[in-house]
Amino acid sequence: MSRIIPTTTLKFRGRVAAVAVLCAAAFSLLVVASAFAFSELYANYVENGGYAQSKEAHTFVLNDGAGGEPGTIACQLFNHESGGPNEVTHGNEKCVVGYGGGKYVWARVYNEIGKDETVAGEAFT
Repeated sequence: MSRIIPTTTLKFRGRVAAVAVLCAAAFSLLVVASAFAFSELYANYVENGGYAQSKEAHTFVLNDGAGGEPGTIACQLFNHESGGPNEVTHGNEKCVVGYGGGKYVWARVYNEIGKDETVAGEAFT
Protein backbone atom coordinates (compact mmCIF):
# COMPACT_ATOMS: atom_id res chain seq x y z
CA MET A 1 0.00 0.00 0.00
CA SER A 2 1.42 3.42 -0.91
CA ARG A 3 1.77 6.11 1.70
CA ILE A 4 0.52 9.62 0.98
CA ILE A 5 2.89 12.38 2.17
CA PRO A 6 1.20 15.65 3.13
CA THR A 7 2.04 18.68 1.00
CA THR A 8 3.34 20.58 4.04
CA THR A 9 5.91 17.83 4.67
CA LEU A 10 7.12 18.02 1.06
CA LYS A 11 7.46 21.82 1.30
CA PHE A 12 9.45 21.48 4.54
CA ARG A 13 11.78 18.88 2.99
CA GLY A 14 12.29 21.15 -0.01
CA ARG A 15 13.21 24.07 2.24
CA VAL A 16 15.63 21.91 4.22
CA ALA A 17 17.25 20.73 0.98
CA ALA A 18 17.54 24.32 -0.29
CA VAL A 19 19.13 25.47 2.98
CA ALA A 20 21.57 22.54 2.84
CA VAL A 21 22.59 23.44 -0.73
CA LEU A 22 23.09 27.11 0.22
CA CYS A 23 25.19 26.14 3.25
CA ALA A 24 27.35 23.85 1.10
CA ALA A 25 27.84 26.62 -1.48
CA ALA A 26 28.79 29.15 1.20
CA PHE A 27 31.27 26.70 2.73
CA SER A 28 32.83 26.05 -0.70
CA LEU A 29 33.29 29.79 -1.29
CA LEU A 30 34.87 30.16 2.14
CA VAL A 31 37.33 27.34 1.40
CA VAL A 32 38.31 28.83 -1.97
CA ALA A 33 38.71 32.33 -0.50
CA SER A 34 40.91 31.06 2.31
CA ALA A 35 43.00 28.91 -0.03
CA PHE A 36 45.04 31.97 -1.00
CA ALA A 37 45.93 33.65 2.29
CA PHE A 38 48.18 36.37 0.83
CA SER A 39 48.73 37.90 -2.57
CA GLU A 40 51.16 40.50 -3.88
CA LEU A 41 50.71 42.66 -6.97
CA TYR A 42 53.87 43.84 -8.70
CA ALA A 43 54.61 45.61 -11.97
CA ASN A 44 57.33 47.57 -13.73
CA TYR A 45 58.16 49.17 -17.06
CA VAL A 46 61.18 47.15 -18.17
CA GLU A 47 63.43 46.78 -21.15
CA ASN A 48 63.05 43.81 -23.44
CA GLY A 49 64.66 40.92 -21.58
CA GLY A 50 64.11 42.57 -18.18
CA TYR A 51 61.67 41.56 -15.46
CA ALA A 52 59.34 42.78 -12.73
CA GLN A 53 59.70 41.01 -9.37
CA SER A 54 57.82 40.65 -6.09
CA LYS A 55 59.13 42.80 -3.23
CA GLU A 56 60.02 39.83 -1.04
CA ALA A 57 60.07 36.06 -1.15
CA HIS A 58 57.07 34.23 0.29
CA THR A 59 55.73 30.71 0.19
CA PHE A 60 54.06 31.54 -3.13
CA VAL A 61 52.26 28.69 -4.86
CA LEU A 62 50.98 30.56 -7.92
CA ASN A 63 52.27 33.43 -10.07
CA ASP A 64 50.02 34.98 -12.72
CA GLY A 65 51.67 37.41 -15.15
CA ALA A 66 50.69 39.62 -18.08
CA GLY A 67 52.15 42.04 -20.59
CA GLY A 68 50.50 44.98 -22.29
CA GLU A 69 51.35 44.01 -25.87
CA PRO A 70 51.20 40.74 -27.82
CA GLY A 71 54.35 38.71 -27.47
CA THR A 72 56.06 36.18 -25.28
CA ILE A 73 56.41 36.69 -21.55
CA ALA A 74 57.62 34.28 -18.88
CA CYS A 75 56.43 33.67 -15.32
CA GLN A 76 58.84 32.34 -12.73
CA LEU A 77 58.81 31.22 -9.08
CA PHE A 78 62.35 30.65 -7.84
CA ASN A 79 64.81 30.70 -4.96
CA HIS A 80 68.50 31.62 -5.31
CA GLU A 81 69.66 28.76 -3.06
CA SER A 82 71.78 26.09 -4.66
CA GLY A 83 69.30 23.47 -5.84
CA GLY A 84 66.41 25.79 -4.93
CA PRO A 85 63.13 25.70 -6.84
CA ASN A 86 62.94 27.31 -10.26
CA GLU A 87 59.58 26.91 -11.98
CA VAL A 88 59.08 28.75 -15.29
CA THR A 89 56.33 28.90 -17.92
CA HIS A 90 55.96 31.01 -21.08
CA GLY A 91 52.89 32.50 -22.68
CA ASN A 92 51.64 35.02 -25.22
CA GLU A 93 50.61 38.15 -23.25
CA LYS A 94 49.75 35.97 -20.19
CA CYS A 95 51.42 33.21 -18.23
CA VAL A 96 50.78 31.25 -15.05
CA VAL A 97 53.23 29.15 -13.07
CA GLY A 98 52.67 27.06 -9.96
CA TYR A 99 54.94 25.66 -7.25
CA GLY A 100 53.92 23.42 -4.38
CA GLY A 101 57.16 22.87 -2.47
CA GLY A 102 56.55 25.24 0.45
CA LYS A 103 59.93 27.04 0.28
CA TYR A 104 60.28 30.81 0.08
CA VAL A 105 60.32 31.89 -3.57
CA TRP A 106 60.36 35.16 -5.48
CA ALA A 107 57.87 35.80 -8.25
CA ARG A 108 58.94 37.32 -11.56
CA VAL A 109 57.44 38.20 -14.93
CA TYR A 110 59.98 38.53 -17.77
CA ASN A 111 59.50 40.87 -20.72
CA GLU A 112 60.24 38.85 -23.87
CA ILE A 113 57.81 40.85 -26.03
CA GLY A 114 60.53 42.33 -28.25
CA LYS A 115 60.40 45.93 -27.02
CA ASP A 116 60.34 47.88 -23.76
CA GLU A 117 57.03 47.23 -22.04
CA THR A 118 55.21 47.20 -18.71
CA VAL A 119 54.76 43.71 -17.33
CA ALA A 120 52.84 42.86 -14.18
CA GLY A 121 52.14 39.90 -11.98
CA GLU A 122 50.23 38.73 -8.95
CA ALA A 123 51.62 35.98 -6.76
CA PHE A 124 49.57 34.02 -4.22
CA THR A 125 50.51 32.02 -1.11
